[in-house]
Amino acid sequence: MKKDRAATEEKIYKAFLDILKEKGPQGVGINAIAKEAGVSKSLIYRYFGGMKGLLLRFAEKGDFFKSLSVIDDKKDNLENLKGFIKEGTKELRQNTLTQEILRWQLIENNEDTKSLFKYFNAQVGKTFTTNTKDESLNAAFHLMLGGYVYFTLLSKFNKTFIATDLTSEKTWENFDDAIAKTIELFSKT
Repeated sequence: MKKDRAATEEKIYKAFLDILKEKGPQGVGINAIAKEAGVSKSLIYRYFGGMKGLLLRFAEKGDFFKSLSVIDDKKDNLENLKGFIKEGTKELRQNTLTQEILRWQLIENNEDTKSLFKYFNAQVGKTFTTNTKDESLNAAFHLMLGGYVYFTLLSKFNKTFIATDLTSEKTWENFDDAIAKTIELFSKT
């Protein structure tokens, strides 16, 4: 019985991912997932609690942000932050599915997406402190990362932001270098 449940959960999760990849977040729904997986809607609610649970599984499995796996409780926050930023910025730019979900959260900001980001924020929240003496430095760092996310999402539709070429690999390398230097600077202040 337990094996059947695990197989069914995996089939439902795979259907969720397939639809998400094919149609984007706006095309995903419990009816579509049930049809794709060949199960009843009630089974999806029983096993996952609905879309909220599927999105949470998406985050827990690392499919939303695989870079979360570099965070290690045995390392100090600065090392974790450096590792996550180095891997996370690259992943963010390459993982179009994560980009679509970020756009979805900005457009809809519903209970389903809120729980996904609550989980994500809890996983990385304590790591994102660059300076314990000056909160304004942490705010500046968060603002910088928010800009990076914005530029990443914007780059799908626009090639430039003011005079910044969002199609140039050199631009992204400069952004990554700026973040790394900022981490170093803020951690020493």
